[in-house]
Amino acid sequence: MKRQCGKPAASEIKLLSVLGRHYACNVKTARWAELDGKTWHRLARLREAPENVPGLAAVLEARPDSPKREESLAPKNLILQVSHACNLRCRYCSADFGRYGGRFRSMTARTAARAIDFLFESSDAADLAVTYFGGEPLLNLEAVLSSARHALGRAQKERKSVSLHLVTNGVGLLPQTLMRLDELGFSLTVSMDGQKGCHDRCRPFPDGRGSHGTIARQLEIAGRMPIGRRVTVRGTFTRESATFFPNVRYLVRRRFSNNIAYEPVFLPTSDPLALRWRDLPDIREAYRELARLYVDQWRNGNPFCLWDFDDAIVQLVRARPRRSRCGAGVATVAVTAEGDLYACHMSTGMDQARLGNLEGGLDEKRRRPWVERYRNGREGCANCWLRALCGGGCNTHAILYNKGLGRPYRLECRLIEHRYRLALWMLSEVPGLREAVSDRAESAGSDRGHLLTPLWACRDHAADRSEKGKTAESRPVNERVS
Repeated sequence: MKRQCGKPAASEIKLLSVLGRHYACNVKTARWAELDGKTWHRLARLREAPENVPGLAAVLEARPDSPKREESLAPKNLILQVSHACNLRCRYCSADFGRYGGRFRSMTARTAARAIDFLFESSDAADLAVTYFGGEPLLNLEAVLSSARHALGRAQKERKSVSLHLVTNGVGLLPQTLMRLDELGFSLTVSMDGQKGCHDRCRPFPDGRGSHGTIARQLEIAGRMPIGRRVTVRGTFTRESATFFPNVRYLVRRRFSNNIAYEPVFLPTSDPLALRWRDLPDIREAYRELARLYVDQWRNGNPFCLWDFDDAIVQLVRARPRRSRCGAGVATVAVTAEGDLYACHMSTGMDQARLGNLEGGLDEKRRRPWVERYRNGREGCANCWLRALCGGGCNTHAILYNKGLGRPYRLECRLIEHRYRLALWMLSEVPGLREAVSDRAESAGSDRGHLLTPLWACRDHAADRSEKGKTAESRPVNERVS
């Protein structure tokens, strides 16, 4: 017998049990609902059809077909690699200290300005973004500042907006530098792996000294300045720090910033710091402890942003299929010091990701696979229950581990899946969280995978503040570029 049109088959309903709570998710529409334990177990044992379960109507309901609109595939996010050099020697650096297999070098101010012109001339978007990356971009501060002024000038002239962001190890964030960046409205991502011992083991100066003390002082200074509201502290965990919860708890308690990104390292499997499948239980437990801390802080009126959790929560509240988690090669393009165009900063040096240069522009033939992946998703995600929410993981990781864009890196998939499971639980544990997010879910997230506003800002938002003011005040970073 054919199933009724518009009703999902049992295989299209994913049942999840997370820390004592139970859920049903529609793998096609991204809708979900929490169930009581008795009902959940009846469904799990196939003793009841999903359409007979009270409370599942919204999950089972087929979405009406929305009119298809032609979406621009022009870049809107530019990553400027202004310095292919660094003043730290981080053990897990995948960029060869900024060299990407080449030599130490810097982008000229002229090339930086030409890259800004490329963005404005290539894009039809009203809202643009420029991220300064390295190496360490503060080693080429004047090129950063001059091109940022050029970008702001063009935006004003052309009645567009442009957000400016800089990713730094924090060593060069002197008070005068912070003031100059603040004057131009920059947001910052500053690297700090957590407690002194963990940080200094992985992020030393060239002479072997640890950098924790220096960076902590710069973050404390930034926190007393207006730009402090636009700082994200970003940490990295490796095989050696897979039990990373104490390091994130340290960052939360130190309050260098309300905004934290703490992400796994993805390195060639031969690297001694690369994560392994055997590390997965420790990583999952660290995320569980972190989810409990997130909930406790929200309940106590002192919430913080952890970008990966915030992103998953927003996607669950929106409950709308997501086109792509990664806009590399489509919405995002990176520019090297020589003016070569790559799909993103992490793919610099990969022949498959080289998409042209500033002189000739984007090579649409080389870009086509990236556009097709963005439009159609990954074939390797077709059977994943999370495909409508996740968006397929990182393109560069797919190339690094699977030699192509078609299949995601499975270990990364497991981490993303675990965070989504915990995000469901977090929404159940903090009833006010869903309501706070739902009012601003459209502005807080996008189908390209960029979370724009930390969720604590949703709760603290003043009703009479203009939308422009809201975004500027709480726009720390798109952490996917960090």
